[in-house]
Amino acid sequence: MLTLGISHAQKLALELLNDAEAFTILYSGYSARREKGWHVHIVLLGNRWKKAWLYMILSGKNLVQAIGLRKDDAPRLK
Repeated sequence: MLTLGISHAQKLALELLNDAEAFTILYSGYSARREKGWHVHIVLLGNRWKKAWLYMILSGKNLVQAIGLRKDDAPRLK
């Protein structure tokens, strides 16, 4: 799945940004994901600042989820 995701991301990034390496792939393991099923997230990025922005947004989302203000149906590990 990751190999297919990377291949697709490279094609999209080249087509849309003229840079086959301007992307990030996100994969969340079973204990860290909200949605059931296998999936990867492809995020097209034009530069390092956009990547920094992505990580800032993701950290905020995960913080809100961790303190219970956003639904989190990931399994709880004991």
